[in-house]
Amino acid sequence: MLYAGLMLTEHGPRVLEFNCRFGDPETQALLPMLKSDLLEVALACAEGRLDEVEVDWHPGSAVCVVLASRGYPARPEVGQPIFIPENLPADVAVFHAGTAIKNGELVTAGGRVLGVTGWGDDLESALRRTYQAVEQIHFDGMQYRRDIASRSRQAYARAGVNIDAGNRAVAMMSESVKSTYNRRVLAGIGAFGGLYDAAFLKAYRHPVLVASTDGVGTKVALAAQVGKYRSVGLDIVNHCIDDILVQGARPLFFLDYFATSPLKPEITAEIVQGMAEACREAGCVLLGGETAEMPGVYAPEAFDVAGTIVGVVERDAILPRTAELSPGDVLLGFRSSGPHTNGYSLIRQICQNLALDQVIEGMAISLQEALLTPHRSYLNLLAPVLDLPDPPIRALAHLTGGGFIENIPRVLPVGLGAVVRRGAWPVPPLFHWIQQTGRVVEDEMYRVFNMGIGMVAVIRKADVARVQQALEEETWVIGELVSGERKVTLV
Repeated sequence: MLYAGLMLTEHGPRVLEFNCRFGDPETQALLPMLKSDLLEVALACAEGRLDEVEVDWHPGSAVCVVLASRGYPARPEVGQPIFIPENLPADVAVFHAGTAIKNGELVTAGGRVLGVTGWGDDLESALRRTYQAVEQIHFDGMQYRRDIASRSRQAYARAGVNIDAGNRAVAMMSESVKSTYNRRVLAGIGAFGGLYDAAFLKAYRHPVLVASTDGVGTKVALAAQVGKYRSVGLDIVNHCIDDILVQGARPLFFLDYFATSPLKPEITAEIVQGMAEACREAGCVLLGGETAEMPGVYAPEAFDVAGTIVGVVERDAILPRTAELSPGDVLLGFRSSGPHTNGYSLIRQICQNLALDQVIEGMAISLQEALLTPHRSYLNLLAPVLDLPDPPIRALAHLTGGGFIENIPRVLPVGLGAVVRRGAWPVPPLFHWIQQTGRVVEDEMYRVFNMGIGMVAVIRKADVARVQQALEEETWVIGELVSGERKVTLV
């Protein structure tokens, strides 16, 4: 192994010497990471053909800490009994250097007594495992460095990346994530990729996987402004669930992406707890994700949340069934819980100089509570209807960005349009307040916001009573399909 002896000076690093050897403790940190056969590599070195051998390495990091005797290096004490526990983890190795057996007992016999090496997926986990093992080993006069790799960690901190904060965030969110697991999860937190056993799909006649990726948009800025983050986690999961529900799919697992600068573990954990809550409610696994600390990319206190969901549906149950849609089919509206995750750039502009703790006329909660109410999931409401014999729902439209105007046409075939009748349902007071305070024209309100209707089903007129009877809440017939251009007409 070729390595350099360096001295860090005020003028930068200076090379003192080069060494080429296979000694300790460098080797003790290197060999656990070697994936290739050591004998093959060593033989290739000896025969001068190392360029012909592909040397592979395990991913991750390894750390070696040397345990030395009192008096090292000048006059090391020897003969001290050494205690090494028998149940050290499999990802920790203890290398003997200055040890001996005296009267059947392991004792110190030199300056460098032991080399303790731990390895893991990253530097932090390797450091943690190594020092945890060191703390379990003992001999009188034992001394060791406690700052191994500290320069690397400090360098990250100077760059605005807090590794310890990241570890705290993982620890705080761990239980929430695991609470979503089921027997299909084979690997989750800590793995390079989540493993999900898909063998159960054999029970399907013709399973089709459905995937969707989305974000929460600028609603995250409002959450940061008022310091309430749980709803953001619920928002992203429920939004994604609804996006695949409109194709008839049930969720299997969810993956999240959270980016911020700097990382605050409590905020991260609160958001992930919201995600886990939504996943549990839907019977969906929070299988994995990424938490990225990106100084210089995001402003202080700013963050973003996105997610990907994967679900499954029988091929013959995929929605929309466009061939079955015809003029006269009705639009059945399901209430929303608020603006959901859309229109928040406009909302934030309207609320820029207003008190968010005020209570709007006609509402029982404050403005900020109303605006941060989580996106509603329609899965548990609509699943029983989708499972009915001769399913009455022919299409579903999730009213997200683009409101009525842009989302309903997405499920219609060429030659069919939709008429939406304003006044067919009670528009919540929050939307009236947004329109009046922001001086937004009415047609634009229906293009930007859901106006109290978060999901629309297309069904035959004859099935309205059957669907409404199967539901546990009030719904409204808000319009119908008509022959003509594939667009929405507001009347």
